[in-house]
Amino acid sequence: MIELEMEDKRVERLRLQRLGEDWIQSIMEGAPERLEQFCRPEVVSRLLTPKRLVTLDHAMDLVTKYRGWFGECTNFHLEASRVGQVGERLGIFYRLLLQEHGDWYTIEQQLYCTLKDGRVEQLHLLCSGFQLVGTSDEAVVMDTPGAVEQDPVRDELLAFRSGESDAGSTCAVLTPMIKSKLREMQSGQVLEIRVDDPSARGDIEAWSRLSGNTLLKVIDGEGQTLRFFVKKK
Repeated sequence: MIELEMEDKRVERLRLQRLGEDWIQSIMEGAPERLEQFCRPEVVSRLLTPKRLVTLDHAMDLVTKYRGWFGECTNFHLEASRVGQVGERLGIFYRLLLQEHGDWYTIEQQLYCTLKDGRVEQLHLLCSGFQLVGTSDEAVVMDTPGAVEQDPVRDELLAFRSGESDAGSTCAVLTPMIKSKLREMQSGQVLEIRVDDPSARGDIEAWSRLSGNTLLKVIDGEGQTLRFFVKKK
């Protein structure tokens, strides 16, 4: 009897873990409409954002709110996540790095869900809001590709402002941005990266060696600004 109870609890934990992971994955894949299947039709949602507290009383309203938050976002990167039980509630946490209209943002959301018959009946959400971490602007393609070895001219520009972040978080945010930008470029094109955090030099040099992309040159700019020229492999 005890073994059966333990097995039931283990199965329930796995089911809740899967629900939380699927919730996060739906956001990452740009499919907020899938959240409706995890909720009861008349789910009550209380959403606390930096600007207001919103109460919703239907699953479709919750989906509409998520679509408003993430509908125009691209290049999702999951920086951190956590799914687990908090007493009788399911806790879901995620921190995302994403792009909207050319700018890069980070956002954190923490959910506490009360379930009934395996679906969310009540939801309390705390949102950090979209916090700007950097910009990504396209520039004109250079006319003379061969000249880059002596005097780098950018194909594309990635500008990153570290703000209050430390070296560790700068690396965690900057590397996905570089990878995302390079995916849009052709082999042999050059990405210019402008960073206002001097500690990023070692991170970018190490990443270039490990990724196989060539770091052509590093230039000290004004103040603490560094300019890196990376040639896509």
